[in-house]
Amino acid sequence: MNYGYQNEYDFVELFNNKYLFELNSNSQEFLKDLFGDVIDNSEPIKSWKNKMVQKADIFIKYKNHIKNISLKCGNSNSMHHEQIQEFKRYLGNIGIPYKIIDKYIDYHYGYRKNGKGEIDFSKRLSSEEYKELYQEDINIFNTNINKTRIIVDMIDRFIVRGRNSDYDIDVLVCGKVEDYIWIKKYDLYDLILSKRSMNFTSPHIACMTIGPKKRNLDGKSNNSSDRYIVCIRWNCIKEDIINFKNKKVLERDLSNKI
Repeated sequence: MNYGYQNEYDFVELFNNKYLFELNSNSQEFLKDLFGDVIDNSEPIKSWKNKMVQKADIFIKYKNHIKNISLKCGNSNSMHHEQIQEFKRYLGNIGIPYKIIDKYIDYHYGYRKNGKGEIDFSKRLSSEEYKELYQEDINIFNTNINKTRIIVDMIDRFIVRGRNSDYDIDVLVCGKVEDYIWIKKYDLYDLILSKRSMNFTSPHIACMTIGPKKRNLDGKSNNSSDRYIVCIRWNCIKEDIINFKNKKVLERDLSNKI
């Protein structure tokens, strides 16, 4: 069963053809935050699933206002997938030097090198084995990509807009219909940029790690093509959103007391 797809249908069912007063307090608060003063109890809400493969999973409409919603149902989430050759071109297009890009490619495939610095194709390394031998190369890659303009560009590509849409998401929702939290688009930038100095042993962009979908070292995977796919993961996403929003509330309360 694909829980992600089921979650999308569950949220559509939660909102579609409902009046604001029919929803629980969390969903009412969510819609008021999303639509502002526009929303009231005068008309039913509309919602439907996005049939395109884009960052917006569902749409929520009230009167003439439509919002794009991205849904994540767990606390450790894959945010984005793309073919490694496309990812390599993307890094080049945003100005990452090829010698730095190659440091990621070597990690992705788990390439081991001989004493001359040449790739030894007889054995590929696990992520832990690779880090033990070549952590400095990963650190160099991370230093080069964890810069503000690059982080913002990657937030757009991995979360907000994607590669095949002209429209941004308005909000990222994390959880299931009975228990969910949310963060709006511009707060996403602030949250992720606040974590740019995080130390990971893996390739990462702020709080998101970058790596192969599966290394398939033993060749027994049902999907051998997964080794050619770059997967962007955000671990502890729910916890990060909660902490960020709590901090904003605390800062606002302190500001009001001054």
